[in-house]
Amino acid sequence: MDPLNLFSKGQKFTRSLVITSELLEQYGKLSGDFNPLHIDDQYAMEKGFKSRVAYGNIYGMLLSTLVGMDLGHPQVMLLSQKFDFKKPAYVGDTIKLTATVAATSVSVRVIELNLEFCNVSGDAVASGKCQVRYF
Repeated sequence: MDPLNLFSKGQKFTRSLVITSELLEQYGKLSGDFNPLHIDDQYAMEKGFKSRVAYGNIYGMLLSTLVGMDLGHPQVMLLSQKFDFKKPAYVGDTIKLTATVAATSVSVRVIELNLEFCNVSGDAVASGKCQVRYF
């Protein structure tokens, strides 16, 4: 059976990630991004935030894990992704990604997902879309 036939419009997939100091430190080292907004609480507070702000591309990491591990098929590849950031996330926040199937195209082996990233209070911190190709 073709794995694309397992998807239906409106179907949801979820994955969560806790933002920790260690995660921000590791991400900074891997990316080379040492912007003080992400690594210095005092600096971030001086700029109007409650503490240092999580890297936005951590959401991409969460999406990558969801696509690679939760869609039920190991032979997949992200074709595109787009995020709109709405609110900052901070150390201690748990971010839940809900990916909802928006469309499927069996002929080109692609599914489109709508993305919503929320904190535990249910506030949207980011939203977006992606396309995933199945081989």
